[in-house]
Amino acid sequence: MGFDQPKKPGPWKRFKNRTFSNLNLNGRTPPRVQPQIGEWGPEKVPTTKQKKRMRIYVGIALPVVMLAIFLLGWYVYYMMTGCYGFGLGCPTQ
Repeated sequence: MGFDQPKKPGPWKRFKNRTFSNLNLNGRTPPRVQPQIGEWGPEKVPTTKQKKRMRIYVGIALPVVMLAIFLLGWYVYYMMTGCYGFGLGCPTQ
């Protein structure tokens, strides 16, 4: 037929497109018609870079906080029972 198929994006590009939404609310409009911050709306709107950075921070902080809560619960259990839990360090009955 002679039609060239468009090149498929690589696996990393497809993963990024599926996982992360486009945080740029201006879309494909040319820069000359894009409003400046504060021109049409609130002045303290986060930039796209700030939104991406915060998304990464939350992705790191959430598992760390969950692990800290788990370890605190495990420590309280250990202090109350003297047993490590999970069948370890407990005297047999």
